[in-house]
Amino acid sequence: MRNQIIKSMLIIIFGFLFSIETSVSAEKNVQKCIKFSSIGLHLPAIEQCQKAMKDGANREVELKLLYYLANSYSSINNNEMAKEVINRLLNTSPSISASDYYLAGLIEIKLNNNKDAAYYLEKAILGGENSVSIKRQLARALFQSGDIRKANLILTGNFYEDSSDTQSMTQLSENLISEGSLIKANSITNKIIEINPDYSHAYYLKYVISIKEDDLQNALVNINKAIMRDRENVKYLIEKTKLLITNKKYDLAKYNLAKIEQLYPNIQDIPNLYENILDLQAADLHSHAKELIKQKDYKGAINYYNSAINLNPSDAILYFERGQLLSILGSYNKAEKDLIIASSLNHNLVGSNVNLMLGKIYYQLGERDKSIAFIDKELEINANNQEALLWQIRSYSEAGEYDFAEDYAEKLIEIDPYSPDGYSILGDIKLMKGDIQKSNELHNKVIELDPSHNIATRKKPE
Repeated sequence: MRNQIIKSMLIIIFGFLFSIETSVSAEKNVQKCIKFSSIGLHLPAIEQCQKAMKDGANREVELKLLYYLANSYSSINNNEMAKEVINRLLNTSPSISASDYYLAGLIEIKLNNNKDAAYYLEKAILGGENSVSIKRQLARALFQSGDIRKANLILTGNFYEDSSDTQSMTQLSENLISEGSLIKANSITNKIIEINPDYSHAYYLKYVISIKEDDLQNALVNINKAIMRDRENVKYLIEKTKLLITNKKYDLAKYNLAKIEQLYPNIQDIPNLYENILDLQAADLHSHAKELIKQKDYKGAINYYNSAINLNPSDAILYFERGQLLSILGSYNKAEKDLIIASSLNHNLVGSNVNLMLGKIYYQLGERDKSIAFIDKELEINANNQEALLWQIRSYSEAGEYDFAEDYAEKLIEIDPYSPDGYSILGDIKLMKGDIQKSNELHNKVIELDPSHNIATRKKPE
């Protein structure tokens, strides 16, 4: 009996000790959750918070754990989970604190739910979290949700309460720029500079205002002032580069890009900007070439095309147009090369008579078979191309192959049966073949269609 009593007492003691140990372990998990979340060790914090909650914390402790768990989820940008946890806290807590509302507001900002963010931040401010920083966050959420007037009133109130609050002034200036109130934005930005002449972002804002006012000269002055105060700010350097490109100061733009590349070799935008500069330089040279073409200065135009192609060797149009000029000047071999390159770079040029152009070039080079083949390619694409038909008639007639020439002449008549040209040409071919009667019939048809048409080859039958 005595042994039984001792055994029961031991069980009770061990159970009590186990419950104490479990309680101590749970308390440690709670403390670790709070500590880790507070010092930025968020993954361990999440683990400890979850352990503590599994241990069966009471309501008060559970609400505290939910707060720190939401904070850690938000800090590692798992904002959907953070929202789920903070909503659980808000829905179960009998007394929601200003800190709870503030955290909920921050999570909604990260999720771009600006209306909900504004609601929670206003609740936080009413609960006593009314620092200038929170008011700025509320103003940003209101502005993003479309309540511009209220957002701007809050920011205006901030710097009326503290005339040195350049952060609120900056935010208000940015809002005014976004809504197009440039005069007001400029006035506030000038006040920022009066307070802090070394604040680079203020000059950046003046640069943005100048750009929107299309005042490129002042824009360059202001972006230079911003860079003087923050020489390694990549955003400022890139904006200056874009402005130099707009002003067609391409060499200076390249210099700035080289500077950016030295400071930040891994920036992905740099190759695109370089390519953009080269394309724009080539486009300017292309424009100069076209102006010289209007003046019939083909050699001068070709010089511009040469420079443009050096900058942009993959532009099919540059080769296509230079090839046509070379053909006009009789440089047929060079013209052929350009048109072949143009066709390989842009297959759609077949719709711009490139095959006909090549056919005419091969004719001039004495390569009759190639000429005929390319012009036939042209006719496969555009069977009604009368110029192509005329070139085929010419090639076959000169070679004495009148039957082939006759086929193309008949196609001319099919295309336009009311034009005297096809009948006149076919009449000439019949004459070359010795069919004087048929030739005269066709020439009579020409006179019928156009009495003033001159037919030099018309003959009477012998």
